[in-house]
Amino acid sequence: MARLLLVPVLVAAFAALFVRSYSLPPAPDRRGGTVIVLDWPNRPLFGSPRGDCLGLPDSELPIACLIGSVTRSRQGLVLASLPFCATCHDLSQRIAALGRDPEAVAAAQARISRFGW
Repeated sequence: MARLLLVPVLVAAFAALFVRSYSLPPAPDRRGGTVIVLDWPNRPLFGSPRGDCLGLPDSELPIACLIGSVTRSRQGLVLASLPFCATCHDLSQRIAALGRDPEAVAAAQARISRFGW
């Protein structure tokens, strides 16, 4: 009996590796939202444009990275489209900032916020 339950649990655990959440904050020029997609596990479980673009050099404008990040988030198979989740967005920022210099992260976030993100 336990072996019969093990197979569905392993299949569900493997499928969960490919589930990703992506939060886009609302702004005057766009509707925010959180999208849960089925995609390759090459990005964090909780993602956002800001989280993807924190590591840019100071000389590079973040707007191209922000637009590219949103485009990549839409390439997966959408499982659910939900209203904006502030907790998910905050979690994505914390995950993206892990192991980075707090001053560099603050400077990158200030640079990104100039573009309304």
